[in-house]
Amino acid sequence: MGPVHQDIQGDAIITHGICASCASKFFGDLGQDLNTFLDSMGVPVVVVDANVCIRAANGQARAFLQKDFSVIVNYLGGDVFECLNAKLPGGCGHTVHCSGCAIRNTVTETFRTGRSHLKVPAILNRDTPDNCRKVALLISTEKVAGVVMLRIDEVGDGEAAG
Repeated sequence: MGPVHQDIQGDAIITHGICASCASKFFGDLGQDLNTFLDSMGVPVVVVDANVCIRAANGQARAFLQKDFSVIVNYLGGDVFECLNAKLPGGCGHTVHCSGCAIRNTVTETFRTGRSHLKVPAILNRDTPDNCRKVALLISTEKVAGVVMLRIDEVGDGEAAG
């Protein structure tokens, strides 16, 4: 596992991900698979690849998203989270608005550098049947075995959580 440092608030953060062989050994030693591990975290967690395509989601994430596993896994994050901008021409990750997306930028930064992020404020402009609803999130990321675990630490309405 990567080195542990403390951020400005004194919270421990892991600055590098866990390699595939260590992840396999870790989960094997625990006697549990990835889904069981994710469900034990107690907060919504999705696992995304370098294209911000969701590869796994725990029960808390499925409840938050109000979606079944089959319409989450292998779909782009903006589509799954119902980002208003994902419906624009080009889709998730390819609109002018995506360059300012805190969720996409945090996940991409974690992929690029291996650096974890803790409780980053993000606003999701969520497309709903009757209007656009602003959802404030605090998110954390951790690179593990070639994917990024995106944790939703806090959810609120309107202004950024925290």
